[in-house]
Order: sequence, then structure tokens, then C-alpha cells
Amino acid sequence: RKIAMGDFNSRIEIVSNNEIGELCDSINYMAQELANTESMKNEFISSISHELRTPLTAIKGWSETLTTIDDRETFIKGMRVINSETERLSQMVEELLDFARMESGRFTLYVDTFELKAEFEETLFMYAETFRREKVEMNYSHDEEDDIFIAGDCERLKQVFFNIIDNAIKHGGENKKLDISLFRDGKMAKLVIRDYGEGISEEDLPYVKIKFYKGKSRAHGNGIGLAVSDEIINLHGGTLDIESKLGEGTTVTISLPT
Repeated sequence: RKIAMGDFNSRIEIVSNNEIGELCDSINYMAQELANTESMKNEFISSISHELRTPLTAIKGWSETLTTIDDRETFIKGMRVINSETERLSQMVEELLDFARMESGRFTLYVDTFELKAEFEETLFMYAETFRREKVEMNYSHDEEDDIFIAGDCERLKQVFFNIIDNAIKHGGENKKLDISLFRDGKMAKLVIRDYGEGISEEDLPYVKIKFYKGKSRAHGNGIGLAVSDEIINLHGGTLDIESKLGEGTTVTISLPT
């Protein structure tokens, strides 16, 4: 009853090793997991409040500044900041809406057959200016032999690509370098994206795809992007695997059935 009322620190004393003892142990485990989830949720609420406040502050500041200046160069600079921060807010809201749909079971795919390589290369083309601005060295290799057709939701998969590449750039540290490869492996298409940044600690790695989890990274993020991406890939019958070592970078492998 205490647990039902939200007291997740309550525990049952285990006095025997029979079925009742096992039941008590299971309830204690449940309470611990609920406590962990509650902690991550509270951290998420605090984090998302900060994430929303930052672009709003920039938009408000520049919009007030632009009403009082005549300098064309400063005006253009201010409008670029407003546009960029508005885009960031829009992306956050979309992730929150996707997460709400995922939690309520209303997350749907609009499936069609398309050529994966062409769609992914379109994503890379959209990042060309970002790579140039952030001084990212991007090395891309792919199968030359044949096209890779898959049945899936093209826009949802692009959403995953954007999320993974965004993470790679944000967490790339000083070594702004990405190695990307797309190839066929039997009946699976594999997309591998590797950065050479700060990496993920062994302690954090098992939890990075769990909702609300942010780990100890100081980079921007709301803790739901990877959870949504993982759900999208799972709905396509694929897998999203992450390998990382602290200080050596991170490799994300997306596998999709052809």
C-alpha cells in the first residue's frame, strides 16, 4: 500500500526462502525499479525545463534587440539565431509528442518500399552545411554493387538518422570526425556511424536507450531521442546497437531487414 501511494523507498522484510520470500523479493525489486524510474522522470522534467528555457531566452533577447537596431548585419545575425533556436524548440516538441504517442501505443508507421541508400544520402546532403560550420570531417562509404530496398516509414527512419548524427556531432568533442558506412549484410541492411568523441562510460552504456536517461554528459539533450529512435527501429523489425568506450568515441549500428 505504501508503494501504491508513491513511497518507493518502502521495502518488505524477507524472513524466509519459500514462495512468500520470493514474492517479497520481487516486490522489493519492483519498488527499486519504480524508484529509479521516478528519479529519472524528475531529472527529465528538470532537464527539459532547462532545455526549453535556453532557446526561449535567446529568442526573447534577440527579438527585443531587433526592435531597436538599424544595423543590417546585426539584424541578419539576430534573425539567424531566432530561426535556429525556433528549429531547436520545434525538434524538442516533436520528440515529446512522439514519446507521448509511444507511451500510449499510438505510435504508427506509414510503410512503403524505398531505396535506403538514396534516402540516407539525402540526409547527409542536408547536413552538409552543418558539417562545414562545425568543421566535421565526414568519411562515407557504401556498397557500390546494388541498391538496398527496404519496407519502412521513410520519414521516421530519417528522424532516426538525424538523431544519431546530431548526437555524434554534439558528443564528438575536439575530434570532429565521423566514419559512416552503409552496406548489405545477408538479408540485413547495416548503417554504422562512428564518432571519436568523449564516448560513454561503462556505467552509463546499458541505460542510454532508456527513456529520460541522460547520464553524466554535459551536452544538450532531453533523454528521449534515443528511446524514440530505438522504438522506431524495433517497429521496423531491426536493431539499434551502441558500442562505446570512454575517451575513444561511440559506434552506433542500425540493422534493418531488406
